[in-house]
Amino acid sequence: MRKIMIALLTFFSLASQAQSLQKGYRGMVDVGYCHYISQLAPSTFEITTSHGYQFNPYIFLGAGIGFDFTGKCEWGEVAGRPYNKRDSKVDIPVFFNARANFTKTKFSPFADVRIGTYVNNDGNIYANASIGCRYAINDIIGLSFAVGYEIRKVTVKQINMESGTKYNNYKSEFYYTDRPDQNVDGFVFKLGVDF
Repeated sequence: MRKIMIALLTFFSLASQAQSLQKGYRGMVDVGYCHYISQLAPSTFEITTSHGYQFNPYIFLGAGIGFDFTGKCEWGEVAGRPYNKRDSKVDIPVFFNARANFTKTKFSPFADVRIGTYVNNDGNIYANASIGCRYAINDIIGLSFAVGYEIRKVTVKQINMESGTKYNNYKSEFYYTDRPDQNVDGFVFKLGVDF
């Protein structure tokens, strides 16, 4: 039992050795998956990259760009047609990024916030807040895992009930119009590397 305790203490002391982030340029690349909890529930795989300045071992400020690969989705029904729908798309967010590391150890918990807009997708809002843990491989490179909450607004196609459905000889024609600012919120899981 004593040997196990000594081994555990040795492991934790080595694992918690200081691995301070160096002051200066820092880049990050993340891949993630967002599980949406809103009525409109597309699956989204995302890749983001942020670049900026590490002011001290605790504070990073920068900016980034991403690629959100969103699957096709539809919900609601009118005469066998989807009431709302959205084709699969690649949305491109640009954002400001702030990250706070809470310790200078090899395993460091952190909080990350990203706020921005989409280059496409009618310029709708993009916001992401997450918490996670960074593992320092050395003084420059680290790996991270984070869990967060993402707020997105997207433009969907919606049946226009006022002027959209016309009946001619028992044949109906459906007209869709754009509906901007549809909320799609969800939980995001990310793996990343920083350098």
